[in-house]
Amino acid sequence: MALPHLLKHVYTFGTDEVIRRGKKTFALGFVELIEYDKLSGSVFFRVKDDTYSTFYKVQVQKFNDPKNLSLKCNCPYNLGEVCKHEVASLFQLQELIDKGQLEDEEVYYDQRHTVVKIRNLDVRSIRLLCAPETFNEAEKFLQKKKAKIVSAQDETVKAVVPINGTDYKVAIKKNEERNFDTSCDYEDTDHPLCLPKVIVFLQLIKQYGSDYFDTIRNRDVEKNKLLEAYGYSLNDDLKGKFEFVFKDGKPFLRVLDPKIKRIHTLPVASRPAAVAKQPLQVLEKETAIAEEEPLARKLAIVFDFNKALYPYFEVHLVAGEINEAGNGFNGKVTALDITHFIDTSDYNEEDINLLNSVRKLQDVEINKYVSRNTPFNAAWDEELPSVEASNETRQLINEYVLPRLRKLLADAGDDALAFIVPKGKEFVTANIEQVDIFTEPAVTEFYVDREGSENFSCDCLVRLRGMVHGVEQNESPCPLLFL
Repeated sequence: MALPHLLKHVYTFGTDEVIRRGKKTFALGFVELIEYDKLSGSVFFRVKDDTYSTFYKVQVQKFNDPKNLSLKCNCPYNLGEVCKHEVASLFQLQELIDKGQLEDEEVYYDQRHTVVKIRNLDVRSIRLLCAPETFNEAEKFLQKKKAKIVSAQDETVKAVVPINGTDYKVAIKKNEERNFDTSCDYEDTDHPLCLPKVIVFLQLIKQYGSDYFDTIRNRDVEKNKLLEAYGYSLNDDLKGKFEFVFKDGKPFLRVLDPKIKRIHTLPVASRPAAVAKQPLQVLEKETAIAEEEPLARKLAIVFDFNKALYPYFEVHLVAGEINEAGNGFNGKVTALDITHFIDTSDYNEEDINLLNSVRKLQDVEINKYVSRNTPFNAAWDEELPSVEASNETRQLINEYVLPRLRKLLADAGDDALAFIVPKGKEFVTANIEQVDIFTEPAVTEFYVDREGSENFSCDCLVRLRGMVHGVEQNESPCPLLFL
């Protein structure tokens, strides 16, 4: 089950730092509902800043309509589509909706994924989140039996609960908001917690106490998240570069090497110190020459159609010396390792925007989005090789990738340099083929003709800049791109 559309909006348009600060503001209780207009679907919040004693007003309009949701805050933030006050407001709004404090309509719970908003395990909270008879049945069950705990690691517990001859699978996971994602194949649409879930929760409390999930917390996961901002992981040599300090049991990262910078590229006015670019191994490395750097460096997009799994393409960036006509490169190009910090002093503002847009289309970012929306997608699967994405996963990938592709092409413009690596070709300079890109989206048209009294035929055409193509002419293996 996917995230609610309000939280999906947060993770789609908010930067990591904005989301972190917004969660903090929400957790501190700095968000206050001041007005709600049910007719127009508008909500107003008063939000206290988490750093200064300043209050801002946030307006959320059409919050029931995912396509037309709009946010407005009177703070001066203008570096992204969503500010931290808007993030905090959306988390507050979602909590009000979950508790049924905005609508009079009956709340329906899908036990395949319900979110239990408690920080630690306690019997009183569990009792409030289920039916009284469910709680009583769970206590009676535990007097004679126990749930079978299949695994307990990385703040995730998987268990099997036998009830009336049927084994019900239960998964409980502590999420990034420090609440609990829960999943079960039991039917109960009236409460967040069904009988098997209550049984597992009560068993864990009685056996291990209220802080049990902290004891199965994987600190390496948290450390990798901190290192990820700098393009590193625990698998790298971190000696002399980073160290971890702990405060209240939570890890914090200290950067020891001043040359190491965050991989997020800052605006031109505040560029960080330079770090050497790191070309991909599959491309020819540029020869190091102790002479003047090329006078004109430019970035180009490369769509590589050799990815085995959906969406069947990857987006890379290459850099090179632009030719005199400005429509290609002189000699070989270098692939940029955009997982690490890149010195942008050689590039203009358009190329810097291009760099940030391409970073958002990397597999690690796509997988983050899919994982947030499907926390139990593979909860009961063994560690298997990568398999083809399900229809639900494809839909989530499309949902994430499509708006970012549009932004990428808008940032690039019609005159941008773009290349493709055809399927079956190695990603080297000799194999990339230059293509033209169009910033406006292609328009699909359907034509239905009657053939006889009962039969119909349907043709799908793609219209782009006045030209019409059959959909079968698309050489791209992914429907998100027309090639």
